[in-house]
Amino acid sequence: MLQSYTADAATRDQCVKNTAPGHAKGIPDHETVIRVPAHMVSILREACDAAERTTLR
Repeated sequence: MLQSYTADAATRDQCVKNTAPGHAKGIPDHETVIRVPAHMVSILREACDAAERTTLR
């Protein structure tokens, strides 16, 4: 689970405009957009790599 501040309207609008091909545009009612600070990217990557190593054993 990730917890952060909810993205502002401009950020949410930008995300909708940049929807990946093949996906419905918009943010489903049961989802939200959060901003992840740049300094956390490496921390999240390390955590995901550790979790993946654990599940592949």
